[in-house]
Amino acid sequence: MWTFAIKQKMTAAILLFTVIGLVMLTNMREQRIATRISTAVTSIYEDRLVVAQYILRLSKQMDGVITILEKEEAEVTARINSHLAEVATLNALYEKTILTEMERANFETFKQLCQTISVKNKNGDHTAALSAARNAGDTLQTLSSIQVEEGKNLLDEVLDMTRFSNMISYLELAILIIIAVIIQVLVFASKTLIGIKKPTNENLN
Repeated sequence: MWTFAIKQKMTAAILLFTVIGLVMLTNMREQRIATRISTAVTSIYEDRLVVAQYILRLSKQMDGVITILEKEEAEVTARINSHLAEVATLNALYEKTILTEMERANFETFKQLCQTISVKNKNGDHTAALSAARNAGDTLQTLSSIQVEEGKNLLDEVLDMTRFSNMISYLELAILIIIAVIIQVLVFASKTLIGIKKPTNENLN
């Protein structure tokens, strides 16, 4: 009887340690997931939303270049250089963000086109400069599409991590409930054993 009671206590102790271990593992897992979610959300803001603003401003500058070249307005060279100076500033900011392989390839193409515009503008070849400006505008459209796609991918990643975390949490809750029930059964059985007394030896006359 006492051997059985000891086994019950050992089983209960093991289950309690299991609960403690499960809680600790859950806490560490939640911290890792929280860190990953924070990184993904930060990337959505810094590398997608902010970059989308850069692309919008670059597009406005490039539209200005195209308008000047199409209308052949006065002081073409100086005005285009002014737009290109703003473009260079925005490019420097853009380059500090995290770029995907496809995004970097298109961004490098855009910078090369900006260089072409600058050279052709300096040489007075406004037709070639206009062609490069239009190509640069198309490249910006491609970069804009990449932002939307990558932003969606990051959002899907966050949602997947959240769903996985919820699923694991429900599973862990179920395991904890089962362990709690088993412990209660063991405690109840232990009390029952304690309540059973051995019959006392009576002196026989």
